[in-house]
Amino acid sequence: MQSDEFAEDSESWRASVRNYWSLLSPLIFSDHPKRPGDEDPPPPYNMLRNVLDMNSHFGGFNSALLHAGKSVWVMNVVPLDGPNYLPLILDRGYVGVMHDWYFKLLSLILEFHDSLFALFLFG
Repeated sequence: MQSDEFAEDSESWRASVRNYWSLLSPLIFSDHPKRPGDEDPPPPYNMLRNVLDMNSHFGGFNSALLHAGKSVWVMNVVPLDGPNYLPLILDRGYVGVMHDWYFKLLSLILEFHDSLFALFLFG
């Protein structure tokens, strides 16, 4: 990992969080009269509490949310088929796991297909 790659990832996520949060604010704070430019209301008004980053890389999304002062909990997932950045994520103090989404998804698709086939045969 190069330091410039790390810095570029962090800056990219900070810009993305600013954009995502402005787009999602009407939904996140649906029960609170938030006006553009106002500070985010404290819980219980924040309807977005838990976020799953399914391809965490360096944990940049988690870092950007914290840097922006957003009160959300992020589960960082590092795919098994890529570089193992889980130690970096854990060293940053974030929560993370390694997971193989492809095989989990494939098994769910096969189970769903089998269920539909059984329903067709016996239903």
